[in-house]
Amino acid sequence: MAYLTNVLLSHYFAEDPNHPYAAQLVETLRTLREEMLVSLLTLVELYAYISRRIGALKLPPHYTRLGRKEKVAAVVAHVLKHAGAQPVDNTPADLLQKATQLAHALRLKTLDLLHIAYALRLAERRYTPSPR
Repeated sequence: MAYLTNVLLSHYFAEDPNHPYAAQLVETLRTLREEMLVSLLTLVELYAYISRRIGALKLPPHYTRLGRKEKVAAVVAHVLKHAGAQPVDNTPADLLQKATQLAHALRLKTLDLLHIAYALRLAERRYTPSPR
């Protein structure tokens, strides 16, 4: 089962208007013993969304002691754990990893982060001296 990012977020945040539907879907999948998987692109989407909204999200008090980067990573990890979802590697990991590393600082939408990660990869290739 591949999750949509919105289902994961709605399931985690009880104040989300779609929370009851997401909770019911997750419970149904658990009852059916379906494997709960997310693509790395979904993981990047979670990082991007949470990075942009971290100040507006209702988070437990213990998150306040974390820096922005750690807070975003902790929320993403907890969103996945809350749903019982596991990331699977089915996309170019190096680009997605770079995008997740940029998310906390740039606070851009997912595709913008992926474009920047790709541009940075090209720049690294262009300016890295080739071995002789």
